[in-house]
Amino acid sequence: MSRYRFSLIVVGLLAFLVLIGGWFIGVQPQLDRISTANTQTDSVRQLNQIQQAKNTALAEDDAHLDEYKAQLASTQAEIPAARSQQALIDQINAAAGSAGVTMTALRFEPAQAYVAPVGVSLDTASSGTLVAIAVSLSAQGDRAALESFTANLQASTRLITVIDSQYTGPEDAQLTLNGATWVLVPLEQPAQ
Repeated sequence: MSRYRFSLIVVGLLAFLVLIGGWFIGVQPQLDRISTANTQTDSVRQLNQIQQAKNTALAEDDAHLDEYKAQLASTQAEIPAARSQQALIDQINAAAGSAGVTMTALRFEPAQAYVAPVGVSLDTASSGTLVAIAVSLSAQGDRAALESFTANLQASTRLITVIDSQYTGPEDAQLTLNGATWVLVPLEQPAQ
């Protein structure tokens, strides 16, 4: 073997080692970084798609915000955040007046936290505490007027749940209703 040939083999081997070293030191780490960057890009793209879907849903909700506020106001009128007893008395008197009956008794019991019956779930934890206020009322008038009074009472703004009723008549007809009205006591917000 000649010296020239030996030099070519050594140079070829060195060139091969430089290529292998260049691959493992220079090219392969760059390919790994590109692969990692592509994976991260795909992950960010998926997160962006999820966020875009949420943004689209929020935009749709925003378009209906006035409708939702009206529904909230209606519900808050049915079950207010405060006892608002005088407003309730005015509502009952208006129902009686428009039906042409005479109120003979109206009594409110102390408020008590509502306990749902077994098997009924009631999730107000995020809103507050649902409180029941027992109401007992009596009215006099003819039967048709008393029926009208009951219908007016149930169609009123404030929610009154009738638990039982007692009618005596037809002479000096009287209707006694026992039920409850509701208050959703809001949770106290922490000071900021």
